[in-house]
Amino acid sequence: MLQIQLGLMAVIASFTFLGCTNQEATKSLPSPNSSSTTTTTTTTTTSKTISPSPDAKAPNKPIGETANAPTKGISIGNIKDLADSQTCGNSKVIYAYGETSNYRIYICADNKEPDRPRYYISRNKDGSGGLEIEAMNYNPQRTDVIEFKNDAYLYTLEAPTTQNPEPVLRVTFPNGKLTEEQLLRYLGRTNIANLSNSSSEPLQYVLQNRESLGICKDNFRAEDGQKGMGSKAFPITDKKYLVQIQCFLAAYQGAFEYVLWIDESPKPRVIALEFDSFQEGKDGAKPSRITDRAIGGMPRFNLRSQTMTNFTKFRGVGDCASSAVYKLEGDRMVLQEYRAKYACDGKYTQDLPIIYP
Repeated sequence: MLQIQLGLMAVIASFTFLGCTNQEATKSLPSPNSSSTTTTTTTTTTSKTISPSPDAKAPNKPIGETANAPTKGISIGNIKDLADSQTCGNSKVIYAYGETSNYRIYICADNKEPDRPRYYISRNKDGSGGLEIEAMNYNPQRTDVIEFKNDAYLYTLEAPTTQNPEPVLRVTFPNGKLTEEQLLRYLGRTNIANLSNSSSEPLQYVLQNRESLGICKDNFRAEDGQKGMGSKAFPITDKKYLVQIQCFLAAYQGAFEYVLWIDESPKPRVIALEFDSFQEGKDGAKPSRITDRAIGGMPRFNLRSQTMTNFTKFRGVGDCASSAVYKLEGDRMVLQEYRAKYACDGKYTQDLPIIYP
């Protein structure tokens, strides 16, 4: 039995790197199905379903399920490169375009307001139909995403940035569940690299003041910040960021610490975050709950749901491991679920035993 203590950086340093793969699967994107053309008006949007979209026969994997296929890279370009530029119509211009393995997404704007995305047009690649949504009284744009509401459904097209190099097309269901498909292509009207500039200040501030803030004080390699999962900042609000610092990249996964960066005068306020996990019990005892600032593994933070998933191998072959789900609540990361298989016995399982709750 291997005793696991994520707080001990020496244990993390002994890991053997097999690649920081995305633990989230490529997901299909179901939407409200309709057997005929319908028009729906709400307080925020008017939507028209051309036909059942997305394809009901497409596979549907839940968030966090491991993908079987390798992640594909994204192609980034200017909207001028789009061949079928007439999809929006004569009185409109294309603001952005996203493409997944199953869908083509056109974000359109009126000629008179080319910088205000207003129309969401989805087309299924198999020719089965699509979805059209018109924003009525709000601007569905943020610096990193474009969002449209369709009744209780929320359609989100992420833009690629240095902080989010693997953007997705996401559907949020009325019950809060999510489905996603990774973008294979994104075309925009602006310089994509500039979209991440707002995240550079929090990240640079934390890195420059790392020692005084007590971050990664035992083990830190600055050169590892651009490798693996890397160091990055996630915008929670215009004034608040979640900053991820990769203390170092070990053999097959990284060691991380997280802080909240809050823009206040005369200088930013930084709050260190802690993470709960469970350590294997001795002599048959139940696993014991521990708390630490450092986590090891392959963490993924979801901006929309404010949740973090983390998969940690206890050794390189992956026969023993843990997975955890946390939710950012105020200035705390609250453990939602923890699963683990502590026995490094050469036996593999897709569903780790649940430890908490």
